[in-house]
Amino acid sequence: MAINNLEELYFSQSALAIFNNCRRRFRYRYLDGLYWPAEWGMNEEVKNDLKQGRQFHLLAERYYSQTLGETVLNSNSLLQSWLNRLKTFSAAENVVSAEQELRFKEDNLKLLAKYDLLKYDSSLKKFIIYDWKTDKKSLYQKDIKNSMQSRFYLYLLYEAGYDYFAADYELEQMPELIYWNPRYPDQSLQIKYNQDDFQTDKKYFQELITEILAEVEFPLTADLNKCRFCEYRPICRGEKTENKELIEEDLDLNLDWEAVEEIEF
Repeated sequence: MAINNLEELYFSQSALAIFNNCRRRFRYRYLDGLYWPAEWGMNEEVKNDLKQGRQFHLLAERYYSQTLGETVLNSNSLLQSWLNRLKTFSAAENVVSAEQELRFKEDNLKLLAKYDLLKYDSSLKKFIIYDWKTDKKSLYQKDIKNSMQSRFYLYLLYEAGYDYFAADYELEQMPELIYWNPRYPDQSLQIKYNQDDFQTDKKYFQELITEILAEVEFPLTADLNKCRFCEYRPICRGEKTENKELIEEDLDLNLDWEAVEEIEF
């Protein structure tokens, strides 16, 4: 859906990453409403990976919301193994919320995030963010620590979430973020946060959004390699989009749960 002007838009980490990657792509998607489903341009194997990822996120949400019960996934042994690994990795204890949406508005800063899982560490008096990845790349193969998602999630939770939950939780230390992938159950990636990080990120996001709101031309990226897998390549370059890989950082996997197919139990 197109919006009338950028001042109406709540910026997600994906929107900010897309703007940094290609301003024309940002315009097509968020201003012009030229939206393609995530599956567009993917081969069947990658589409299946995406479907499994969405179903796993749904299972995780139900497990931590205690609406799953002791269901056995007779029809999908892979998802059952992923769910068992999840339960071993992080039990449904000290849960604040699963699929928690958080919005923040201050002057021209309008931000939106949806967290896979929030937990409360009572001994350290802080929140822990958990984010699930299901793509085939190991966490150690990615530069996640300094990614837009990591910076955005930690910043927004501390900026807005700590006030939002202040009446229910005693929060003295800054949040941390843990990534985990059921394909690699013995791996997890923990990212700490401090006041210097927060101040740096606050300035960064304020400046970035000011830049977006002032943009008029929304030019094409000069890096043709970025165009190879872009859904708008036929419009911009007159060339067919190449088959895309599943890169979860570029997908809003959790924003449209009504579109997720039910899992056959």
